[in-house]
Amino acid sequence: MSEKEKNYGSIYELPLQNASALAPEIEKRTIYGPENCWDDYVMRHFILPAHRGIPAHEHEWDHLMFTLSGDGVVEVEEEPGKRVPYLMKTGYWTRVPGGLLHEYKNDSDVPLEFFCIVPTRGDPHAKKFSMRAERAKRKEEAE
Repeated sequence: MSEKEKNYGSIYELPLQNASALAPEIEKRTIYGPENCWDDYVMRHFILPAHRGIPAHEHEWDHLMFTLSGDGVVEVEEEPGKRVPYLMKTGYWTRVPGGLLHEYKNDSDVPLEFFCIVPTRGDPHAKKFSMRAERAKRKEEAE
């Protein structure tokens, strides 16, 4: 069986991806996405170090998250000027609706580890892979 056909494994053996644009020292791995089983969405695994955060940002797509370990928050601006803390604790699921400003905070002494699902267009690595695959397919069809 080739590596692309593998149907199980440890998250921690997946390659790390550079996510320094999100936050320094954050660890990111892609579990599922266009490179592995899921064309339309991406399931990422993040580890946000203790006392770190991801600066406020917004985009049109939802984030669907599940916290594996740690104790953090994502502050979501539900109304202009009104931020609400959505808890990210071990075993919690969290949804950040698209179009809302949000900021991740890990003020605890331990890393915050979570899964995050977004559409393929919402992940730069998956988006690049998907665009390359589309180009290759068009080229192949043209030949």
